[in-house]
Amino acid sequence: MKVLEHLQGTGVVTVQTGEEIRAAYDISITQDDAGTPATAGSKHISGQVWSAHDPYFVITHFRKIMTLRMEDGRRFKFFHRDDAGNIGLNKWIG
Repeated sequence: MKVLEHLQGTGVVTVQTGEEIRAAYDISITQDDAGTPATAGSKHISGQVWSAHDPYFVITHFRKIMTLRMEDGRRFKFFHRDDAGNIGLNKWIG
């Protein structure tokens, strides 16, 4: 895996009810190595999203689809895969 970007900052998470919550993120965007033709060039997003203000943020929204708007304006839909705040990508919005 080749790391394309490592992003850290504070963004805004929009939950399913439309509520907006400030949240910190530590995200890596990686790309598969060219060695495997079936997956060559595939990009992946991994990392964590959490709220410094709400210790129950991850548990409350566990496995629910939310949108993160990062400091640079890019957005993607994600869900929490575990109670540590690790995320799975649902859809890259841009």
